[in-house]
Amino acid sequence: MAEFSEEEVDGWIEAANNLYSYVESGPSDARLAADAMANVWSGFGYLDPPADVLRMLITATEVGYMAALKDLRDGDLDDEIREWRLDDLSEE
Repeated sequence: MAEFSEEEVDGWIEAANNLYSYVESGPSDARLAADAMANVWSGFGYLDPPADVLRMLITATEVGYMAALKDLRDGDLDDEIREWRLDDLSEE
């Protein structure tokens, strides 16, 4: 297994934190992302890495969740959602 320096890990942590700051639109998004990712991570059960690395992984998943929320708010997925909803309705 590859070994990484503390400096490299710190750089990744900083990058994840910078991404978080970039996509976070407000406290409600941060809360929604934290709640959703807490559920995902608690179900996943991967708690072996050092605390800083685990926090970085959680932050990175929260970034993805908040980016998806932004896409939803901006209407970037409206066509796909309509298609998904039609698929759901046709299955009933």
